[in-house]
Parts: sequence; structure tokens; C-alpha cells
Amino acid sequence: MASRTLFDALPPFPDNVVTAPIQTISLKELSSGSFDASKSLFEACRDLGFFLLDLGDDVIGEQLVGQIDQLFRISRDIMHLPKEVKIQYAHDPPKSFLGFKPRGIAKTETNQPDRFEWFNLGQDGLIGNESLQPLPPTITEHLPIFASFLRNGQAVAEAINVAIATQLNLPPQTFVSLQDPAKKSGTVVRLIKADASPEPEHLRTSMIHHTDFGSITLLVNVLGGLQILAKSKTPEDPDAWLYVRPQPKCLIVNMGDAMVKWTGGILNSNTHRINFAPGKQRFVERLSLGILFRPERNASMKTLVGESAHDEEDLTAWEWEVKKLMALKR
Repeated sequence: MASRTLFDALPPFPDNVVTAPIQTISLKELSSGSFDASKSLFEACRDLGFFLLDLGDDVIGEQLVGQIDQLFRISRDIMHLPKEVKIQYAHDPPKSFLGFKPRGIAKTETNQPDRFEWFNLGQDGLIGNESLQPLPPTITEHLPIFASFLRNGQAVAEAINVAIATQLNLPPQTFVSLQDPAKKSGTVVRLIKADASPEPEHLRTSMIHHTDFGSITLLVNVLGGLQILAKSKTPEDPDAWLYVRPQPKCLIVNMGDAMVKWTGGILNSNTHRINFAPGKQRFVERLSLGILFRPERNASMKTLVGESAHDEEDLTAWEWEVKKLMALKR
């Protein structure tokens, strides 16, 4: 997560808001092979499917904190480019999700236009698996720091994957090998901007509730707004949504659908959404930065543990993602 400097520059998260009971795991302890840290992480992934990863006092973690501070400043410049510039780099789903997603082209659960936009930078282009996607100069001049941020994020994801595999009594590299960054995938670095909500009509969902398709998401927020669904609750219940309180030097980490598939439902890919920020934070636009990891395209999506581990069709990650997209459309 960003340093305290960025937090102190914004209105504080209010103390009278109901928040999710999220565990905090130390990256330093996790990277050192701590059994207790690994066990706590696994329990969090089974329970809420979300946890905070404390980057403090860890070499890679501290590098990430510095990079995040820089990227927030860069992201503001990128997301504030004129609309006529950003639209030149618009994504083209389902052919490609890389590039700019304009505000208002998707719907919320009330069928109103969404209130966010994003820019996706593909991992494959950043690390040379394929040609770099078309990008505005505001991004290309900062490619080294995006690539370095991605490499550090890959190291963090590897530590998480190893911990989960170890807790499941699988070979440590089981999930790492299915997400090999040297092979093509849909992994992206994502910049998100959600509008401020100064007016009463703005006090609604900005991004509809969903689960992440991929394996692991590393998310950076300074302002509140992210909400996760409480256990055993339905999205229609207004009291079921719990705010996630961002913390300095902590990443917000959540499991995606691929991890649920590989683990036979042991892990939890929890439903979440972006709502308006709480308290006085709603008067400020909300920037987010994340890495959304997905399996490499030819990875097997067979379940690796449990009764169904040897009794199902063997889809590649690409086939499985297309199948999920078609089901979502229906």
C-alpha cells in the first residue's frame, strides 16, 4: 500500500463505519517461511477470501511502497488525460481488455451507468512476451517503474502461492507454475479512477458486485470505497456490505475464481464492489492501483485437491475463461 504520506494528504477514514474483519499478514514473515504466517494467510483465504499484506520491514515490500507512491502521482496524470486522448487507446472487449475503459459503459445492479474508468496495461507487453500495446506518451515515459512494480508484485504473488500450496500439502511451486509470467496470460496492471460523490444522487454503487476471474489480485487503495460481502449474506441485503479500511504500507489481497477452481472450492473468491467512499472521503476522487494475476493461457484448470480432482474435463485457462465469460453474458 502507499506510504502514510499519501494517507495524511486525504480526509481520514471515519471511525463510525462498519468494516470487514480482515486479517493482516506480514510479508516479511511470509517470505521467511513462517508457518504461522502461512497458516494465517490460508485461513484468511478460506474465510473472507481477503487479507491485508503488511509490506513493512521487507526488502521487496519497501520497494513496492516507494513505487506505489510514485505510481499514484503518475496514475493521476494518466487518468486525467483528455477524453479524446484516452479514447484512442480504448479497450475492445471481448477481443482485448487492454487499454482504456470509459466511464458509464457498464451498468450497476440498479441498471444505472457505472461511475469509474480504468486503464489496463498487459503483463505480456510489459515484460516482452509480446509487442507492447499502443500507449499514450504519459505511460510510455514511465514504463520502467510499471515493469519494476509488476516484477515486485510477481514476487509477492509467488510467496502467497507457495504458502497456499504448502498448506494444502501440494508441491510448493504448484500454483506458481500455473501462473508462469514468462508465458502469455491475461494478467494486467490496472489503474482505476472512481469519481468523487459530492451530491446525494452520487451515493450509490460505482462498480457492480463481482468476483475476480483470475488467481490473485493485489490492490492498492488510499481512500475507502471497496466493500466485500459478509459471510452467508446475499448482495441484495444492504447490511451485508462491509467496507475495507485501507492501511498504510498494506496491500489488499483477494483470491480469484481460478484459485477456487484449482482448490475444489476450499478457498473463497469473495463478492466485492466499489461504493462511494465513506465520510468526508466521498468528496475526493478515488484512485486505485492493482495487479490482477491470471493463469497462463495454456495452464490446466483441473481441480488439484478434493474428490473432483481426477473426474472432470481438462480445460485450459483460456478455454475456461471464455466459458465463464459466455456464462456471465447469458
